[in-house]
Amino acid sequence: MARLAETEFPGDAEADDHARLEAALAEEIRKSDALARVTEAVASSVDIDAVVQVVIDGAREITGAAFGAFFYTVIDSGGESYTLYRLSGAPPEAFSSYPTPRKTEVFAPTFDGVAPVRSDDITQDPRYGRNAPHRGMPEGHLPVRSYLAVPVVTREGEVLGGLFFGHPEPGRFSARDETLLVGLGAQVAVTIGSIRGAAAARAELAERRRAEERLKFALDSARMGSWDLDVVTKAYEASDLCKANYGRRPDETFTFADLIATIHAEDRPRVLAAIESAIRDGTDYDVEYRIVLPNGDLRWLHARGRAAQTADDGGARRLAGVSLDITERKRAEERQKLLVNELNHRVKNSLATVQSIAAQTLRSSASPEFFREAFESRLVALSQTHDLLTRESWAGASLREVFDVELHAMAGEDRVSFSYDLDVRLNPKAAVALGMGIHELATNAAKYGALSMATGHVAVSWTADQNLLRLTWAESGGPPVTPPARRGFGARLLERGLAAELSGGVELTYDAAGLVCQMALPLRALEP
Repeated sequence: MARLAETEFPGDAEADDHARLEAALAEEIRKSDALARVTEAVASSVDIDAVVQVVIDGAREITGAAFGAFFYTVIDSGGESYTLYRLSGAPPEAFSSYPTPRKTEVFAPTFDGVAPVRSDDITQDPRYGRNAPHRGMPEGHLPVRSYLAVPVVTREGEVLGGLFFGHPEPGRFSARDETLLVGLGAQVAVTIGSIRGAAAARAELAERRRAEERLKFALDSARMGSWDLDVVTKAYEASDLCKANYGRRPDETFTFADLIATIHAEDRPRVLAAIESAIRDGTDYDVEYRIVLPNGDLRWLHARGRAAQTADDGGARRLAGVSLDITERKRAEERQKLLVNELNHRVKNSLATVQSIAAQTLRSSASPEFFREAFESRLVALSQTHDLLTRESWAGASLREVFDVELHAMAGEDRVSFSYDLDVRLNPKAAVALGMGIHELATNAAKYGALSMATGHVAVSWTADQNLLRLTWAESGGPPVTPPARRGFGARLLERGLAAELSGGVELTYDAAGLVCQMALPLRALEP
């Protein structure tokens, strides 16, 4: 019987070994399955919070830890500090009252990314309790005996933080657990790095789009169209506004060849030379040129650009820039040029007129006092006509307006009657000439003729027919009129100067009842 009992013990031992092997295998399978799930979840996640939570939950399942946490690295003004990021196996309140984790001797290997730390009983570790003020775990800390910490480090060596796991019982973490978590920590670092990189790329793309939108808004506000030319392939890209500058629709194809063909034939060689210079020498492309739109309209454009992206052979790969329609500016410049030329012409004419008035007045003046009075009066008459033309932007003036200005200066407009069917529009030259003539008639009437007496009257009438203006100035009610012994400046101005200036005829009749002046002037010399 004793021998029989002895033979039964070896069988029991083999059964126990077999059971332990099966249990160990089942545990390994469980850990492998859990690791696979965690790995798959980490690889498919695009959110760092979710990644960390999956890892610490899965690591607790793999290692059997009572609780786990992930602390991430924060750099502040006082150096490095570490703040809780995610927690598993314990409520958040379990850490809410604790101070910010510091790089104590226990934590340093993890936060420095040096190596993992595994201890069967962390309270017995020689590094434990060596840092003030707590000299170990703070009061109320979760009970930790078994301790396992793994640094999370990117491939570039950046320490993102650390994975920390604990258990109130000693000896709960194996070397196998440490190996699995080291691999998991590496995958977490890669995933966080990828998520951060993708987020940075999205942020950069969003910022680039915002910058492009701001640039487009600025260009559109300034009516500038953007363009881009590939130097090698001659591929040409133009914005909608750039196409519009060339008379094209946004959906219309517009190639570099189309661009060149649109440029005015006289300006095309100059534009091509500027493009070649910018590409060859790296100089700024800055040129103004005319274009002919598809509908035949002529416009002016100002294009500016610069070569970019140097090719392998040292040449430019791209030429990019903006274009602006400057037609209105060019027209304004042309108008300004014409105005300056016109002003110059008018100033010269005015000076010549003043010089002629001075010479003729001096020739017909018996004394310096008479010269000064007559000369100043005639200059005032000239300036009054100029003022009238200035109010009309020198586009011209009506015949009646010229009469009113000159007669008002003589205070005789109430004693002059008018008869005409249609007022006549005068060009500036005719307005000045007739203004001076009317001034001489009114001055003579005020001094010697009808307007020198209270009973005097002047009748002005005109008709415009057969391309002629026929105007009559007839005085009455003044002193008797006798022909002068000699022709003065006023008579010469009317009979010779006015007739010559306006290519017509002027006749003075010294009737005893009053002076009569008759003019026959071609309308083509009068009208604007």
